[in-house]
Amino acid sequence: MTTKTVLILTDEFPPGFAPRMGYLSKYLAENSWKGIAISTVSNERSNFDFLSGYIPCEKICFSKQQRKSILKKMIGFFFPQMRGPWGAHKKMKYLTKKIISKEQIDIILSSTSGSLFSHSNACKIAKKYKTPWIADLRDIYEQFPAKRHFLNELYLKISIRKRNQLLKTADTITTVSKRHVEILSNYGLKAHCIYNGADTEIFLPAKYHNLDKFRIVYTGRMGTTTRDVSPLFSAIQQLFIDGDIDSNNCRIQFYTNFASQKIVNEQKMLLGVSDFIDCFNFVSATEIPKILNGSSILLLLLNGGSEGIMTTKFFEYLAVGRPILCIQSNIEYEGEVNMIINNSDAGIAAKSIDDIKLFIKSKYKEWLKTGYTNSNINWDYIKNFTRAYSAKQFVELFDTILDDKNKA
Repeated sequence: MTTKTVLILTDEFPPGFAPRMGYLSKYLAENSWKGIAISTVSNERSNFDFLSGYIPCEKICFSKQQRKSILKKMIGFFFPQMRGPWGAHKKMKYLTKKIISKEQIDIILSSTSGSLFSHSNACKIAKKYKTPWIADLRDIYEQFPAKRHFLNELYLKISIRKRNQLLKTADTITTVSKRHVEILSNYGLKAHCIYNGADTEIFLPAKYHNLDKFRIVYTGRMGTTTRDVSPLFSAIQQLFIDGDIDSNNCRIQFYTNFASQKIVNEQKMLLGVSDFIDCFNFVSATEIPKILNGSSILLLLLNGGSEGIMTTKFFEYLAVGRPILCIQSNIEYEGEVNMIINNSDAGIAAKSIDDIKLFIKSKYKEWLKTGYTNSNINWDYIKNFTRAYSAKQFVELFDTILDDKNKA
């Protein structure tokens, strides 16, 4: 079988970030494809070293401190597809020409978290070289439906209009949630949902073993939609008052950045639960599975006004099989997570403080009795949420597009 090649254009690529494309590159060879990436990078972060080296990557380096003139800012405002590091479009054109002179490129895949830079270049390259292209949206503007300042609202409308113009030229569109697919369909755009998933070669369930403490664990930073831990802390406060938990053996542990730790510290003082809380700095991605497997409950916060954000953390929680406590405030927005939790028997999507109290109390009693907390997760169901399966879905789209092209 002939190995085909995908050219990946993305805003960042491992080891810096964008693990979605990094994990795709890891599993391409298993599906008779290979890849080449071109990425814009703003620094030399190395959060995902273990995803480096699967495919070659050309990098367009720039500084975030790059100063822009008023004229450049105005061009970026009214023509958002032109936004990007100074000289990056020219560099992208040069690198693409160099790669295509040496390689047969069968598909172009552009993946971004909001910027139109990669999509704009993918559109031009696809047209010039008569190559199919796919637009992958890791985030969309509409996922935060809050009111904005007039100029921000105007920029958003301009960006959405230009994005949709670009997407209409793509052979297909992919995104990370069914809610995003639904939002895009309102513009007459047909998209496919490919979840991020978890790498089950890294995130594995450990055998049940006795844990010295009952741990409720949260990993990752807290953004505007995941910053309210007060429902959990209120539940802990009430459980403590009722004598249902003990701070000597019950810990709520956050592995997060400094800004998020500040949020936790402010709320724990306000609700008087400091004795239960431990804050730790970020750990490397390879250390996370051990921390997750050493938990009694995994904490997922979805308590802001977001639509269709399916955090990678959620799938990694599923993969290790520990009981999940999802705290959500808007059932409509978080219905997709709720559905997966219910279908997988992975835990609870709590809608009230009473829900949180009952779940923690139940699992705490189980831990006191057995030394661990059990999870009756539906493993057959969550096979649909792995990085290997996501890569297979991408490749199936690649093959379908090429088959349709050959038939035309």
